[in-house]
Amino acid sequence: MSVDKKQLKQLRYLKKEIDILKKQIENLDYTMTTVSVKGSNPDFPYEERNFKITGIDYETYNKKLNRLQKKLSRRVKELIDLVEETYEYIDNIDDSLIRQIISLRYINGLTWEQVAAHIGGNNTADSVRKAAERFLK
Repeated sequence: MSVDKKQLKQLRYLKKEIDILKKQIENLDYTMTTVSVKGSNPDFPYEERNFKITGIDYETYNKKLNRLQKKLSRRVKELIDLVEETYEYIDNIDDSLIRQIISLRYINGLTWEQVAAHIGGNNTADSVRKAAERFLK
């Protein structure tokens, strides 16, 4: 398995997109419908009248909801697979220093300065950035 710099940069955005899609699934909206029906007054004289009834069209709603839920859930699964693949790639990096640099930068989203500060050992932002770039080539 090979992951490139572009895929690593997408990691944070993939996780954010997963959260957005999960919220969309939770907040799927229903549609109201109004129908006109005939009936009679409940008391004498029993005259015929038209009544308007408003409610949720569950048959249409459930079909649309199921189709949209499946589509969004399928996309969430694809994104989770990409995230897991990227995590696995990072976990399998043999060099501990490089693994820490890549994790801090691409999983945690730290700046190169913050990565250098977390790593310590007189590392600079340029040195950790260059180490990551050399590894990714």
